[in-house]
Amino acid sequence: MRISNRFLMGIAIFLIVLAAIALFVLRAITVHGEIIIASKNFTESRVLVEIMAQTIENNTGLAVNRRELGSTSLCYDALHSGTISIYPEYTGTLLTDVFKMPPAAEAMDAFTKVKERLNAAGVLEMLPPFGFNDTYVLVMKADVAQKKRISKISDLVTYTEFKAGFTSEFNQRPDGYPGLSKHYGLRFRSQPIDLAPGHMYGACAQGLVQVISAFSTDARIAKFGLITLADDKAFFPAYQAVPLVNKKIMRAYPAALVSLESLAGKISDSTMLQLNYQVDIKGLPVKEAARRFLAQLKKNSLRKD
Repeated sequence: MRISNRFLMGIAIFLIVLAAIALFVLRAITVHGEIIIASKNFTESRVLVEIMAQTIENNTGLAVNRRELGSTSLCYDALHSGTISIYPEYTGTLLTDVFKMPPAAEAMDAFTKVKERLNAAGVLEMLPPFGFNDTYVLVMKADVAQKKRISKISDLVTYTEFKAGFTSEFNQRPDGYPGLSKHYGLRFRSQPIDLAPGHMYGACAQGLVQVISAFSTDARIAKFGLITLADDKAFFPAYQAVPLVNKKIMRAYPAALVSLESLAGKISDSTMLQLNYQVDIKGLPVKEAARRFLAQLKKNSLRKD
């Protein structure tokens, strides 16, 4: 069967046009594409997602889709598979929950170990930390601590009559009460009771328990008149918040990566606590809290310039 030159030329033109269309679509996706940023199911994660999303949108014009997935495993697996592009994570969580390695109390040690594991796998990349460390803490009523002259965890050793209430997770984790009690020689009147996160703070404020676990940037510490006890023997692991990205996806968006790196070191512990406070206690929408933070960040930058 003989194929005419005209037919072959038609096929060649069709393929050239098809390639041109594919190239156009690829460029359109790269320039005007959609980045998917996911959060876990708590305020701090939602706020960080909104800060990252607005930063990318403001600086690049790219579209950003926000999603809430829930747990660490769901977010990590989705990022690894390429279903999402970015999510905010914590070095301590990656170290212990994902890589099943011993916790590290020193921030740079934790960051380095996690980065090495991610680099070896080659799928995900951890960008520079936001600047705050949302680690476990023990807290008490401020007036009780002041009366008893308690300012650090080691001070609790002599108060065996105290009653403690922790989350069930904190009561079981090696970087929670089991490890803490051994590290400090800590003993309470009885085994710390399990309390739901939403009930712990009120229970402590009402004197039903004297000591509870918390996270260092939790807004309820301030709301309920509690204070954080210093971890004077450096037990609790470092939980630096970091943007975690899928390398293959984000290589197509270099401007987005640059904009995210501009957030490095810009969110302190106290700033994150205030952001959580504005949302959880004052009822400020997450989107507005992020907008105000970025506006202030820009104002501060202009002053320096």
